[in-house]
Amino acid sequence: MNTASLRTHLYKGLILGLVPVLTIVNLQSISVAAPAKAVKPTTPAKTLTTKVNLAAPAKVSKPKTPAQAPAPKVFAPQNSFADSYTLGPGDRLRVDIFNVPEYSGEFYVLGDGAINLPVVGAIPIQGMTVQKASSLLTAYFSRYVKRPIVTISVLAPRPVQFAIAGEVTRAGSYTVPFTDTNRKFPSVSQAIQLAGGTTQTANLRQVQVRRAATGRIITANLFDVLQRGNTAQDITLRDGDTIYIARAENVSAADRLRLSGSNLANQDATVKVAILGEVGKPGTYTLRGESGASTGGTGRVTPPTLTEAIKIAGGSTVSADLSRIKVRRNTRTGAGQTVAINLMNLLQSGDFGQDIILQDGDTILLPTSSSINSVNSSLVSASNLGPQAISPPKVVVVGEVNRPGTYTIKGESNNTNNNTQLTGTVALPTITNAIQAAAGIKPTADIRNIQLIRTTRTGEQKIALNLFKLIQQGDTAQDLILQEGDRIFIPVAQNATAQDVELVASSTFSPATIKVNVIGEAAGSAGGGREVPSNTTLNQAILLAGGFNNVRANKNEVDFIRLNPNGTVTKRLIRLNFARGIDPENNPRLQNNDTIVIGRNNLTRIGDGFSTILTPFNGLLNILRF
Repeated sequence: MNTASLRTHLYKGLILGLVPVLTIVNLQSISVAAPAKAVKPTTPAKTLTTKVNLAAPAKVSKPKTPAQAPAPKVFAPQNSFADSYTLGPGDRLRVDIFNVPEYSGEFYVLGDGAINLPVVGAIPIQGMTVQKASSLLTAYFSRYVKRPIVTISVLAPRPVQFAIAGEVTRAGSYTVPFTDTNRKFPSVSQAIQLAGGTTQTANLRQVQVRRAATGRIITANLFDVLQRGNTAQDITLRDGDTIYIARAENVSAADRLRLSGSNLANQDATVKVAILGEVGKPGTYTLRGESGASTGGTGRVTPPTLTEAIKIAGGSTVSADLSRIKVRRNTRTGAGQTVAINLMNLLQSGDFGQDIILQDGDTILLPTSSSINSVNSSLVSASNLGPQAISPPKVVVVGEVNRPGTYTIKGESNNTNNNTQLTGTVALPTITNAIQAAAGIKPTADIRNIQLIRTTRTGEQKIALNLFKLIQQGDTAQDLILQEGDRIFIPVAQNATAQDVELVASSTFSPATIKVNVIGEAAGSAGGGREVPSNTTLNQAILLAGGFNNVRANKNEVDFIRLNPNGTVTKRLIRLNFARGIDPENNPRLQNNDTIVIGRNNLTRIGDGFSTILTPFNGLLNILRF
């Protein structure tokens, strides 16, 4: 062996002996995260160290390690998480480099948006997705590891902070932290609930979500969630998102009903509203919702509605037009909005969408009806939205009644008056009650043209009523419910027929009794008037007076005297026939103050004549006796 070969073998032995030593030195340098500042070897050794580090750092003899702790839970809320989630300060990450546990571990994204790793130092990753950050770390570690495989897992995402504005109760910025029991990102619906729910004018069909990382605007239709259960529209939020809910120009009753019954509506159970117009007690009221727990429910508080406000304000008056109610409210944009409500649809067809949930600051206006619809008035009065009989109304009754004047009209019990409109157990007073209080109408009253003058919130209103429709056709809508201050005027009939007079006399708003005079040769007559029922006929009145004096009375005919409204007196001879029914000529219905004169028969007249002649002589004979 020559000198050159011997020298070569010596160098090889030296190199082979230094490899384990240099490898250990290199690993120790890596463990302190300073490979570039290792002890400077000779030039050949440095070159060899570089080769060993790049060629096979994973093939170094692995020391025995103790049993590792259980792997931490990795956050994986959905399949597209790595593609959509953007990293930011506060995220706790797990960085794994395949077969290089020395570089692997758990790290936080710092406040400046960077992650501080062994060897490579601080690397900014804020705003990057998990996949993009993995690619960036792979590029950095490729300087020190040959073909590195870098995996990033999100162990604990930072709290999600988002902003919400528009038609919600409490707009602003909100933060949702992650906990061991809550490891899901919040959705748009959850954000709305945190903000106190939407207003009644929110446009849930075009909810806008703006991604902070990309600037992209996503439009969600939350009504599709309420109608069809399409949860895909309930977008998952990311940190920095901004939600905007615009105001809807026109909200249908069906949409209001669906929204009010959902958990997206405003759940604030106390509101302050003003109610004006045709209600019993206009003014400002603070309304509080009802708790479901008090009625065996789940404890959820039901916000106050429009009908509750009307009932608290004493109910609507009989002049209120419930089909044209206006609710004025301020929107979150500062612009006012007027919502048209038709509560007649609620009463007639059960449309609960009209009974909207009230918002703080709402102003409710119940307008005066331009014309009284008697059918609607009866429907409203019979509901719990109608007038509440707090105190009997005071009204004025004038014209063709027996006792004109001012009366306080009280409602009657439901089982005693079928002509009154019912609300609970006490009937509200009507116009026929007022006429009865005034001792009934006169026979000459024109009940086809009764006029009711009413003072409303907007002025004076005149209502024409036809009580003939009530007694002929059973139209109870003509028997209008009274309110405080009403004035009733009953005119004189110009051309009343006998049939009309008799029909009116038999009605309930005629006097219950009338006064008639049966004088002359009646069996029980002692002169003066008698109270008889208002429908009494001439024949009946004679019998009620005790009948004829069988000795003296003329049983064939009587004189009938009637005082006319124009001041004249009518007298006629009526031939009696007790077999006849009601007959205007021979057996008429009597009116108040009618007079029946039963005359003497012929024999009585002759006897009375002789008695008159002989009376002076009887006096003379009595004198002569003394």
